[in-house]
Amino acid sequence: MTTFRHDDTSPLEADWLASPLSDTETIEPPSETDRLLVLAAHPDDETLGAGGLIARAYERGTLVTVVVATDGEASHPMSPTHSSEELARRRRSEVQDAVLRLAPGATVHFLGLPDGHLAEFGEALAAQVEYFAQTATHVVCPWEGDRHPDHAACARAATQAAGQHRLVCWQYPIWAWHWADPASDELPWRSMRRLSLTARDQLAKRRAIGCHVSQHSPLSDRPGDEPIILPEMLAHFERPFETFVLAPVGDAIAPGYFDRLYADSDDPWELGTRFYEQRKRALLLASLPRARFARAFEPGCATGLITAQLAQRCDQVVAWDVADSALEQTARRLADASHARVERGAIPEQWPEGEFDLLVISEVGYYCTDLELLAQRVWDKLTADGVLVACHWRHPADDHRHSADAVHSALGRHHLRIVTHIEADFRLEVWTRSGRSVAVETGVVA
Repeated sequence: MTTFRHDDTSPLEADWLASPLSDTETIEPPSETDRLLVLAAHPDDETLGAGGLIARAYERGTLVTVVVATDGEASHPMSPTHSSEELARRRRSEVQDAVLRLAPGATVHFLGLPDGHLAEFGEALAAQVEYFAQTATHVVCPWEGDRHPDHAACARAATQAAGQHRLVCWQYPIWAWHWADPASDELPWRSMRRLSLTARDQLAKRRAIGCHVSQHSPLSDRPGDEPIILPEMLAHFERPFETFVLAPVGDAIAPGYFDRLYADSDDPWELGTRFYEQRKRALLLASLPRARFARAFEPGCATGLITAQLAQRCDQVVAWDVADSALEQTARRLADASHARVERGAIPEQWPEGEFDLLVISEVGYYCTDLELLAQRVWDKLTADGVLVACHWRHPADDHRHSADAVHSALGRHHLRIVTHIEADFRLEVWTRSGRSVAVETGVVA
């Protein structure tokens, strides 16, 4: 789900340089003994997001491999002068020229998957990336939160491969510099790092960007051939540094991670005994704007403590988790609730059938690979009068892919907030489609 247009107004680069971006920690490029795999969703991603890194790594003696998932043939769908086949050939040639200027000895591989449809070819993409990752030490890919489905698909494939092979994984934002507000918390500042570029790196990157003529210059003077990357957008890639998001590549995204947690303890987070958890649970339940609901869905139900309370207020409840122990404990807790279903499932790639008038996303959103897909699923599955509740821990955690603020920003984008409760430790919010308060809904206020 893309939530922006390429010709929307882009934030001023000066505003980005005055944002927390300037305070991010620095990182070092790979060394001469490392092997760098750079994954691009489209020709030019590798240059815009990681051109400086490619140049620096190659200069240090690092072996560099660039893998381009699509040929970018859908960049100008209304072009009167270029067919998709012609665009594909042109963009392949452009990326080869660009990489030649960044790292003359680098190898470039084209997967030829369909532009705009990488999510539908996730298995094929993952298999190819895993193949190239076998000989890498670092994998670099588009940022999963970039709000472009092809970028998210590449991020999923890269982080999966990095987890399997224990690689360093960095993700580069591209469109985020265009749609995000520099003064907001839409970007994962705590996980972001800067790579300083030398004058030589910057020159190589400028020359490489210049190769992608089809993207920053008109194909012709006819409608439909306008440039995709406008000057104000291009300015974001002229910085003396590049920015990467450090992606968690093991643990929570690896199969069996939560099963191992439950193997050590039936209640890994002490949900049943900690006053902190008891109070947070009470606040969440008290925030529900109706006494009863028809059908509720709670992914990541853990030991079922919230689920049991929902079962008392809902005609039907669907509870999911990925850990056997969690499912068993929740099933025992709901043994007398025939209207509750406890099943294995992982959001957002999977989702139960039917609509729900209550969705409870509690302490699970920051594990999701694709927040845009999560937001779309919520939008598609919430009834017209439905209620969305989200609650997440705000402190940094090594196994969290996103911050609480990022999760809630994505979830609330299409809904109207009726409850906000933010503490130093957690963030609790409730949204509906109408935005009407409880007093209005119950007739207290006309």
